[in-house]
Amino acid sequence: MTESAAIPGNTPAPTRATADVTSPSAAPSASDISESRVKPGVAANVLESAASTHEPANSAASSKSPLNPAEWTGDWISFEQLINSREPALERAWTESEAAMRAHRSAFTLMLPFFGGSIRRFWRWACRTTCRENRHAPIAGWHIEPLEYGENAGNGFALEWRSGENTVIGRYAYQLDHMIDRGLEGKPCYVFHADSAPEGSPFRVLIAMDPMPSRAEQAVLDERTEHTKQADQVEQAGHEGLLSHLHFQYGSSEAALLRGGPNAGAAAKLRHRMWYPTMCAGDGDLLAQCNVVRALHKLPLWERLPEQ
Repeated sequence: MTESAAIPGNTPAPTRATADVTSPSAAPSASDISESRVKPGVAANVLESAASTHEPANSAASSKSPLNPAEWTGDWISFEQLINSREPALERAWTESEAAMRAHRSAFTLMLPFFGGSIRRFWRWACRTTCRENRHAPIAGWHIEPLEYGENAGNGFALEWRSGENTVIGRYAYQLDHMIDRGLEGKPCYVFHADSAPEGSPFRVLIAMDPMPSRAEQAVLDERTEHTKQADQVEQAGHEGLLSHLHFQYGSSEAALLRGGPNAGAAAKLRHRMWYPTMCAGDGDLLAQCNVVRALHKLPLWERLPEQ
């Protein structure tokens, strides 16, 4: 494993936050109970099918490309924040998505009975950012900066974990250790290690796929004319209009996240196929956030926010 570069101030969370994250006496969470009720194969297939409907056309090729830290830098907001938001425009986007899923049979139809007929409740479960090793500190977002020194500064990044706008629960240097062939969405994923994180910290290992669309792809989409966007909107609702986003998992060790043993290498499989924490680019406005929800459920994108 490549040794992680040190970061000034690269410390665990403040005492109180760290205790919350690693508390061994925490009671089982609702998400743990929910997972025991759902058929793993069905849920995983639905998640992979749903996720594949909104990827850019050339994402399969880009997911195999070498790590480009520039694609990751900046602020990120958890999709969980969009699920739980009470912002009126987002509430409407979710309400219309719920109605669309109930009205048309789809891959989601198989899952709705497990979640009281609510697609929003399903995503709240699938995209939860807490886990068995971190039961009490939902991940509200990330701030990522490039590594500026160290032997392999271009092989990783400095990631700040936030549980609130001004609450940092950890900041560590992550280095790419290797890749697995079939991870989230069934696609190649990076396996990062943060050697500077304390032993037993849930942030020592990060598994993630490339952001999609990439910054370069997003720039091309942003340059499209309004006429072209409108002409393609219905057919391309699954591809266009999305904020750059990525799926990830995190844990204290590879063994906590992967099956196959220490020698599995690229052939290792995810231990939790149904867990899909997701980050969205933090530079998107409210309209972009609403359109993430709408595109996920194959609804036409909004050109402007609805009137209140």
